[in-house]
This record gives sequence, C-alpha cells and structure tokens, in this order.
Amino acid sequence: MAKLTPLSTALLLALVLAVPGHATELKSVLTLQGASDLRHDEAFEDHWDARSQLDVTADGALGDPWRWKVEGRIQGDSFGDGGFFGKGDTRNDVDIDLREAYLRYEQERFAVRVGNQIVKWGKMDELVLTDNVNPQDMDQFIIPWLDDRKLAVPMVEAEAYFGDTTVELLVLPRPFIHRIPFFDSDWALFRHNRQAGAAATAADVDLARRFNDLAVDVNAPGWGDTEVGARLRSTIGDVDFAIDGLVYHQRFPVFRGDAPTLAALFDPEATAATLADPLAGPAVRAALLAADSAVAADYPWVVTVGGELETTLGDYGVRAEVARTLGAQYQGQAADGSITVYEADQTLIGVGADLTRDAFYGNLQVVQQWVEESGSLLFVGKQAATVVATLQYDLLAGTLTPAFYAAWDLGDNASYLRPRVEYKVNDHLTVEAGLELFTGNKHTALGAFTANDQGYVMATIGF
Repeated sequence: MAKLTPLSTALLLALVLAVPGHATELKSVLTLQGASDLRHDEAFEDHWDARSQLDVTADGALGDPWRWKVEGRIQGDSFGDGGFFGKGDTRNDVDIDLREAYLRYEQERFAVRVGNQIVKWGKMDELVLTDNVNPQDMDQFIIPWLDDRKLAVPMVEAEAYFGDTTVELLVLPRPFIHRIPFFDSDWALFRHNRQAGAAATAADVDLARRFNDLAVDVNAPGWGDTEVGARLRSTIGDVDFAIDGLVYHQRFPVFRGDAPTLAALFDPEATAATLADPLAGPAVRAALLAADSAVAADYPWVVTVGGELETTLGDYGVRAEVARTLGAQYQGQAADGSITVYEADQTLIGVGADLTRDAFYGNLQVVQQWVEESGSLLFVGKQAATVVATLQYDLLAGTLTPAFYAAWDLGDNASYLRPRVEYKVNDHLTVEAGLELFTGNKHTALGAFTANDQGYVMATIGF
C-alpha cells in the first residue's frame, strides 16, 4: 500500500478545499479493468490482472490573470494466478500520483506556467519522435494510450506570442525517467527471469539463490540535473509547423554490470543451459557466483532536435515529423555474445494521414528509424520501419463503436494488435471489451510480451 507523501497530501487537500465558486471544472473519472491471459505460455506468468484507476481534476481562477489546476491519480493493480474468483498467489500495488498541479500567469504577449505539467510535442499519435519531455508509466507497457501513460514533471514553461508565432521555453529542474517495473510482473522488463533461472538451477542451492538475488540499482537523475528545451510554433497559410530541441536524460535505461549477471538477467534460459554443460558449466558457475548480483541502470544525457508540420488536403489530415537524437545509448550484444552498451545517433522520420467521413475514422502512420551503429542491438531495430493503423466505425448513433488498432515493427517482424468494441451506455458510463495480442522475437520491444496475449473488459465512469 502506498504511503501518503507531502505531494499526495497536498493534492488531496487541494481537491477537498477547492472553492466551488472559483472552480471552472471539477470532475472525476473511474476506470475499472480486468484481463485474463489467453494461454499458459510460461511457468511463472500471471494468469489474470485487474486495475482500478481514479483520476480527479479541478481547475479554476485566482483572479485574472492567474489560473490553477490540480489533477491526481490513485491507481491499484492486482496480478495473480488464481483466476478472477479463484485462490492463488496475488500481488497488489497501489500508486498515488500528483499529476498536473500548476499555477499559470497569462498576459496578451506571454504566459508562464509553474508546477507539475504534461507537455505535448509533435504530431504523431502513439509514436514518440520529439515528444520526449514527459516520461511514461510503463507498468503495463503500451496497453494504456500514450496520453494516459505520461507522467507529470516539475517544470517552468514560458511562452511568448508574436502574431501567429509562439516561442516556448522549458526548464525541468528535477528530471524524471520512465516508470518501468524490472522484475516479477508479466509487463516487467526482466519479467519473471529471476524465478525462471532459479527453477532451472534448483538442484544447485547457491546458483538458485544467486538468480533470486539479481537486482537493478537505479542511477536516476535528481534535483540539479536540469533539463532544458525550446520550441517555435507558427503557421504559414494552411500549414502549422514547429521546430524544437531538448537537452535531457534518456528516458529508457541502459544496463551496465558484470557480464555473467547481465547474461543471467537478459537470457536466464541460455545461462541455465550453459551451466548444465559439463565442459563450460563449472567456469560459468564460478563466474556468476563471483559477479556482482546487481547491475546499474543509467540514463545518459542526450540531445534531440526535430520539426513537425500538419495541414489538410481535402478530407484528409496529413502530418510529418522528424527527430534527430545525438548521443543515445542502446543495449546490445557483442560479437562474443556478451551484453554490452552501444552509443549511436538516431534519426526518426514519420508521416501520417487520417480521414473522418460520416461514421468512419481511419489513421495510418509510418515511422522510419535509423540507428548509426553496426553492432547487434536488443529491442531496437537499426533500420526499422513501424506502421501504425487505427480504424473505427460508429454504429447505433455513435453508441456502439467497433475499432482496431495495430502497430507493426517491420524491421523486427513484431506486432501489437488490439481489436476492441466500445459501448456508450450513457453520458457517464462506457464499457469496452477487446484483445491484446503480441507477436515477434523475445529480444524485440513488442515480441518480449508474446506470452501476454489477453482478453479484457473495461468500464469508464465519469462523474
């Protein structure tokens, strides 16, 4: 159970004490979701999970030109193997987050916003090219939509207005990184690798204990590791465009440590197989037991510069985005098979188009990635194309909406598919049911979760 922190206490007090006469909006959204695994692929996977999430938002005016906003989230997760109503090993987690909570001062020529904020850069949907200001909550990988995954960050945002042109400056005095579970969850980066390795070496007590002791020391940035960004937005004719730059800590970590520990973390089955080899096994066993059981998660400094544009062509909305990241670091595999880290620049180019016609909506986006590194990379394709498609059609005057979302990583031959149907019961209640399906090699970003195929039901209640 999460403990109340000063920030979460301030959130609750602000929501309780908000003066109704000054509030322009006070709303709450409760989301309840349950999911069941479609197959039993792995020995230690969770067979079901449930999530509840309460978002509370209040905003208002303190008197012109001051405004305020406070948004908080209480989120509970349960994972287990006993079924929705059965008995089994169940793990529970509760997070209380102060999301957006800021003061805004706005005049005709400029505005300043101070506090916890979520900033949107770029024009692509569900794809991150230049939109790196806010980290993400990866507790369920990419299952929640991108806007819902974003975590608020303390920052100062200043905007200056010059006709159709806006200049935006950001200062982030305390950077945050993606919230990523490392162990003991189907959605964790290293999933149930500790348990799998311990089970495979159960006959050797010392080895089994070493697998269970594997850990990650997070070297996260803190106060004083200040990040800065700038963006210029403008319009020429019917074309909206922007250019931006961000100096920040890489949001996803790279891992450094002793070679035997890294190998055990990333591929416990292969390590266990090597340990069972009568020739190589004794040396690998001695090396693993002598190695440090923890690896360090580092978040190096990087620079991303980019641009974007958006316009309409007839019934179509079209957009394009480009991003160049300097100094990015990637987890890789050296020629001898050991896990290592490569540093390389990256270029991303994305184009997209959407069409809304009567009850139909379609969206197609393509992103091409180039990573300038000749080594073998894990989870990232060096020259990968990603295609994202969204299709939906409103039936029964918009109350029933079948939809399909898909992301294909053509370079890694991996995919994520989400067919679903949504039913709007009334203005306050919406229910949804669907499937979450993954394909691909386990060393790819999407293929790592092929054992997580699931069916889900979700209810969203607004009040």
